[in-house]
Amino acid sequence: MTSVNLEFLQDLIKEEHPDVTLQDFEGAPGSKRGDNYTSMVYRISLKGTRKRLDTDGNEVYESWQGSIIYKCLPESIICRQTFKSDELFCNEVAFYNKIWPAFSNFQSKWEKVSHPFKAIPTCYLARNDLVVLKDLKELGFVMLDRRQGLSIEQCYFVLKHIAQFHAISLAMKYYNPEAFYELLNVHDGISEVFFLTENIEYYRTYYTEAIRNAITMVEEELQDVPEKDKYLEPFKRFCSEDTFFHTMVDRVTPREPLAVICHGDCWTNNFLFKYVNGDIAEMYIVDFQLVRYASPASDLAFLIYLCLDKEQRTEHLDGLLSYYTDELYAKLTEMSDGNIMDKDTLTDMLQEEFKRSSHFGLGSALDMYPILTCDGNEAPNLYQEKESEVVDPSEMMPVLSSNAKCRKKMTDLVIELVDGGLL
Repeated sequence: MTSVNLEFLQDLIKEEHPDVTLQDFEGAPGSKRGDNYTSMVYRISLKGTRKRLDTDGNEVYESWQGSIIYKCLPESIICRQTFKSDELFCNEVAFYNKIWPAFSNFQSKWEKVSHPFKAIPTCYLARNDLVVLKDLKELGFVMLDRRQGLSIEQCYFVLKHIAQFHAISLAMKYYNPEAFYELLNVHDGISEVFFLTENIEYYRTYYTEAIRNAITMVEEELQDVPEKDKYLEPFKRFCSEDTFFHTMVDRVTPREPLAVICHGDCWTNNFLFKYVNGDIAEMYIVDFQLVRYASPASDLAFLIYLCLDKEQRTEHLDGLLSYYTDELYAKLTEMSDGNIMDKDTLTDMLQEEFKRSSHFGLGSALDMYPILTCDGNEAPNLYQEKESEVVDPSEMMPVLSSNAKCRKKMTDLVIELVDGGLL
């Protein structure tokens, strides 16, 4: 945060708070270790005075406090290279500077949209090395414990918002394809960062270790199960070094006509909730560094397979998918003349896409389950000092926690997909 000073901060807030004069600020880490991996997040507390007129029309000054969220590239070179932070920042910059304004403008053109999707935080500044956002904590929003996952109520609430977000892509692509595909412009649009064929060698060691860790966990959990080979063998085939990365590349490759601009990182920490009298009143979606153009089911698989446990999926999966489809279709109806796609076709296509995306969910779990369940001290320390500027790819390692909860989640998912005929 060496470039942060009062002049910089004053300029950021001048539009929202033109009557405030800043006098002091203080920065502190805005997230706990293990809660984010691709950027350093700071909460900058602001202090100053606000000018207002009293009842007699005289100028008076009162104390004012506020805060902002400041995201910047990790100091750690290993973290920056492992998680391709520089490229991810380009995606988030494109989202806030280009995609979200275009989406907001498209929604505004439809009179039937009485409640437009707007669960995106205010962005004060987005450039290739930092993003500055409104601090939602000031408004009463809270981040959940990543190790707890989502309740079913929370998952339904997220699905409603994700469906509305996806619907904008489908409607805009239908009515204004030229403007929509410009959002994917290679120069200043979004792009896939991780799952590209050219990254196979780059991530070979990383995923070899993640796979080894996952297979070991499943073997340990199934060691006393008579049918263990029924589950282990297809899992090992899925994890084959020759095919695993190709499978992930294939599953994020967009397939028309259903491809949308996805959030790309639908896990617990990227949803902030506000509660009123114990009930969810509002939510925001944050962190658009992994935004990608892909099947909407890739977001669904990430959310449902990573943030829910097996018992929740067993009882609620069909209902969750139906609810998402209903919300998607309802929002599409508001932003169309009813001619984009009939509901039965949409339902059938989403069901098929979700089945295909189960492999994306499983592949993501190899990496994410340890992240979701590890203790903070097992996670990379993004606030550590810089390492050498030259980093060998073999040094880039995933989180390798294999705690009891992680072993169970990994094994449950393998069993579920094999029994469901998806693996």
